[in-house]
Amino acid sequence: MQEMNWTSVKDKLPPYGQPVIVCRPYSKDQLKVEQGCRDLGDWWKVYGARTKHVTHWMPLPEPPKEVSCRD
Repeated sequence: MQEMNWTSVKDKLPPYGQPVIVCRPYSKDQLKVEQGCRDLGDWWKVYGARTKHVTHWMPLPEPPKEVSCRD
């Protein structure tokens, strides 16, 4: 399995609009991991919402090579 390396938004940001995996506070004691992308300014688009509270991100993984779209 590929090692997953999170990048802090304080260290580096992905290009605007590039889909990535983000980590953000969800509730007092929980984090949420989901797909998102940088939007305008400090905003991020995440499923069904926009937020300024993303703490870390990582690139999306490559799709499996052995799967055919015709199956």
